[in-house]
Amino acid sequence: MKKLNHQHEICEARKRYNHAIVRRDVDAICTFFSSDYFVMTGRGIQSQGIAEQHRRWSESFSSDPIVCYRRRTTRLSVSKKFACAEELGRWAGKYSQDQEIILVAGVYSAKWQMLNSGKWLIQTEVFTTLKSFTIKT
Repeated sequence: MKKLNHQHEICEARKRYNHAIVRRDVDAICTFFSSDYFVMTGRGIQSQGIAEQHRRWSESFSSDPIVCYRRRTTRLSVSKKFACAEELGRWAGKYSQDQEIILVAGVYSAKWQMLNSGKWLIQTEVFTTLKSFTIKT
């Protein structure tokens, strides 16, 4: 496949991942992760593995009716030789806490790895929070 096709596939996967978050579909969210997936959240929480992500997303959605995040790719570099890619982007989200709505935004980096089957999965994501606003309810 051409590099452009790999970039297109990753961008489409990111769109489906965002859509799964909006739908609050934890099973669908977890299909984008490699078995050794690692994340560092914008709050500095580190966790690893699909089962842990499933637990964390499920807990977030069940305890917070408004929690939602969206990621937007700003740069994507693909290494055909190593079957991996670096995605850089911006993210935004909202959640509720102590009867307040918190709006957050920042930047992220993701490492994608292509399986032998040709499917792209996220191996690592690191989020950095740069902005936060509180809305009193």
